Amino acid sequence: MARTRTARRSRGTAAFTEKAKIPFTCKAAASYAQKTLAALGRKGCRINILFVGDPAMRRLNGRFKHRKGATDVLAFDTGDIAISVDTARKNARRFGNTLADELKLYIIHGILHLCGYDDTSAAEAKEMRSMETRMLEKL
Repeated sequence: MARTRTARRSRGTAAFTEKAKIPFTCKAAASYAQKTLAALGRKGCRINILFVGDPAMRRLNGRFKHRKGATDVLAFDTGDIAISVDTARKNARRFGNTLADELKLYIIHGILHLCGYDDTSAAEAKEMRSMETRMLEKL
């Protein structure tokens, strides 16, 4: 993945953008991630967040998950999270959120995946949504 020059690191967490404009700084994104990790009792974890558009997300989803199309968030065992800003923008309009709030939700969602949460079954998805809500309140 090619990275642009927009990158900020905050206490072991880095955020990058790749041709995607976000409504807050990469430093703020890294700070949101650190607050989420701290709330989960994972202060020392190091993660990278990459904000991309749908074309890049389609490529990542196909290459690493063997799925067609874009998705909102991909989390990798390496501690990397990819977030589609295009999908976040569409979903923000759909659900009546701001783009900033939708992206914060995706940061939390990716971190929860890295911490072992899953949303493949209805029960798991319900538990994950509950955790997302609690984490959003802490941001």
